[in-house]
Amino acid sequence: MRLNDFQLTENFNLKEFECPCCHTVLLHPLLVLNLQKLREKWGRPLIINSGYRCEIHNKDVGGAKRSLHKVGQAADIRVPAPEYERFRDMALSCGFSRAISYGKKHFIHIEIGG
Repeated sequence: MRLNDFQLTENFNLKEFECPCCHTVLLHPLLVLNLQKLREKWGRPLIINSGYRCEIHNKDVGGAKRSLHKVGQAADIRVPAPEYERFRDMALSCGFSRAISYGKKHFIHIEIGG
């Protein structure tokens, strides 16, 4: 088995959330549970662009100084542009505290804290 390669839920593997530069993972259980609810409601795979970020990677991608990615409470999900509003509303109904659309980058930032 490779590092961080195991199923957390029916549809999510820990590896999907690891920092791409150091392979570290910090993940709040509620984030992945809410993502599983959202995946079931959405009815299609969710592609995670960004999960956990270490301090270095967060800085490299221009992340906020107090980013919830750094504490495992946020993820960026790739969503087709015409479905931003529907996806955002669905995310909020699944227990996420915020769902922010980054239209030109084709993803929605979702978080459980803040």
